[in-house]
Amino acid sequence: MENGYSYSSYSGYSGYGKDRADGRERGFSAWVLTFIALAAMEALFRAFTAGFGETAYLALDILISLLACASLASLLYFLRSLPRLIGRIAYTILMSLLIVLFLSQAVYYRIFATYYTFYSFLNGAQVTEFMGTIWDAIWSVKFQLLALLAVGAAAITLTWRRGQRPRSPRRLRLAVAGLLCLLFLGLFLLISSAENDDPASPYQSLYSSGEIKPAVRSAGLMGAMGVDVWKLATGFEPDIGELQDEVVEVETQPDDNVIGGLDFETLAEQEDDETLKSMDLYFSGTEPTAQNEQTGIFAGKNLIFITAESFTDFAVDPKYTPTLYKLLTEGYSFTNFYNPVWSVSTLDGEYVNLQSLLPKSGVWSMKESADNWLPFTLGNQFGRLGYETKAYHNHSVYYYDRVSSHPNLGYEFKGQGRGYEFENIWPESDVEMIDKTTADFLTADENGEIEPFHVYYLTVSGHLNYNFYGNMIAYRNRKLVQDMEMSDACKAYMAGEIELDRALELLLTRLEEAGVLENTVIALAGDHYPYGLTNDEISEFKGHAVDEEYELYESAFLLWTPGMEPQTVDKLCCNMDILPTLANLFGLEYDSRLLMGRDIFSDSEGFVIFRDRDWISERGTRSDLLAAGEAEEAYVRAVDSKVANMFDVSALILDRDYYRYLAQQSGLAALSGEK
Repeated sequence: MENGYSYSSYSGYSGYGKDRADGRERGFSAWVLTFIALAAMEALFRAFTAGFGETAYLALDILISLLACASLASLLYFLRSLPRLIGRIAYTILMSLLIVLFLSQAVYYRIFATYYTFYSFLNGAQVTEFMGTIWDAIWSVKFQLLALLAVGAAAITLTWRRGQRPRSPRRLRLAVAGLLCLLFLGLFLLISSAENDDPASPYQSLYSSGEIKPAVRSAGLMGAMGVDVWKLATGFEPDIGELQDEVVEVETQPDDNVIGGLDFETLAEQEDDETLKSMDLYFSGTEPTAQNEQTGIFAGKNLIFITAESFTDFAVDPKYTPTLYKLLTEGYSFTNFYNPVWSVSTLDGEYVNLQSLLPKSGVWSMKESADNWLPFTLGNQFGRLGYETKAYHNHSVYYYDRVSSHPNLGYEFKGQGRGYEFENIWPESDVEMIDKTTADFLTADENGEIEPFHVYYLTVSGHLNYNFYGNMIAYRNRKLVQDMEMSDACKAYMAGEIELDRALELLLTRLEEAGVLENTVIALAGDHYPYGLTNDEISEFKGHAVDEEYELYESAFLLWTPGMEPQTVDKLCCNMDILPTLANLFGLEYDSRLLMGRDIFSDSEGFVIFRDRDWISERGTRSDLLAAGEAEEAYVRAVDSKVANMFDVSALILDRDYYRYLAQQSGLAALSGEK
């Protein structure tokens, strides 16, 4: 004993110091373990979904993704450093939620070839209607899911076993964890938000109005979802202020498809809101399309427009789908038509078909438009002419809240659960829908006359999954495709399209029986390509390995009326062009500057846009033009800017209810809905 201290007491003090050092070591190793687990899940997830394809930003993408992992690992480390059991439980809950996120996104990607957004998650309770499809997807990616689950479970198990000692410096660990979380988050924001006009850059993927898939590529799943939540919470709007410097005044001509008296420049001068001012100026500098020899050739006729589930060009076959073949070969044959797929699959496909706007990423654009004024939709335009305007869907009208959005398109909307009860099978029958609904608009009045009509159908018989055990339509039509020398999935897909074909045959019969077939136009386009088929299965139909960048989206647009002279249209076009094309053919009053698509029969340049901001112009594909080097560099940059503006302006038309703003500011009958 010396100076009142014994060896034993000194020894105890030394143990305390050892505990503190060991506590710091264990705390730091928990952070490392968590970071490795998150990074491993990100790597596995990307390998299992979109893959690590060639990109000029691969190294930067990986760095940004790792920063997101590091920031989240620091947050988890903070939770783990909370007192005793509280820390363990908090860590386990958050890590478990992240595991569920990875697993559910992997399954979603297997079904839809993209990722869901937080908005879709909040509005996606109806997904339970497709549990058969979900279980099939889970089974098909079971090993990938087990790998992701194993990594996450290992992180939870190891951090539970590596308990913190009672006298470890918890306050220091909490402070360090908080600082690390903010540091890595700051670096993530600093690097990812470096402005870059290249649509493939992290900045454009994350902070423009682009969709979720490029964002996941650029920042990993956790980084992309974080930005997505931030956009939704803040009501993110793209900044288009710089458009004011790019506008070149365009003079309209007497034969242009524009609304007379709509003066965008005057509106801009009177507007104080900078965003609305920029939009006014943008449209004042937009080239309109002119009327042409096809203008009004269908005026006074009835129109039936069909958005057909997963319809594409190889669904048209003279043997298996003779009615589709009849419409293709006896009507307009659009040989260069594309149907891109969007984030919200069918709903976004409808949105583009019916509104000629690009969908806004992160939300259900059709649902969000339910309270907007939409003067240019076919339902509203024909309604102003006194037509009966009706819409039908053979699946639930409540799915995607169509019960709110579709009446706003100008239709009396009916379907499964509202006005009709179809057989409770999956998918429902297109034939049954036609059979039960045609009397609704083909019944003569007391004078023996059938009122002029415009009818919209949304079909479902072509829906995935393509098999003969969970798809009742495919099962019922199995004998009709048994001679096809193709895989079962391809046979099942064609069996679904046969149901659509038989529905069309019945529709034509009913129209003829009612005496109105000769005065009716049929238009049909898909909502997206059949992504329920693998690319190998699509290649079976194509007869060669399908090009995944562009060829995958080649499709068919059927436009036919009895007795017309068949015409081949080779112009580059897409489903964004359907609305202005039909409006011009029927001689409707619309403003071609206010739609993103163009009348196919006009002299405007053919153009196709994809959800990742890739594009095809009449000059070539973006990929081919980039490969040409400096000779095409300026052109590619100019078109990239055009595409970015189209996405941003489309989003703002939706967010700002821009058509209503124009109606209120101008008072024009064509915009206000006055007859």
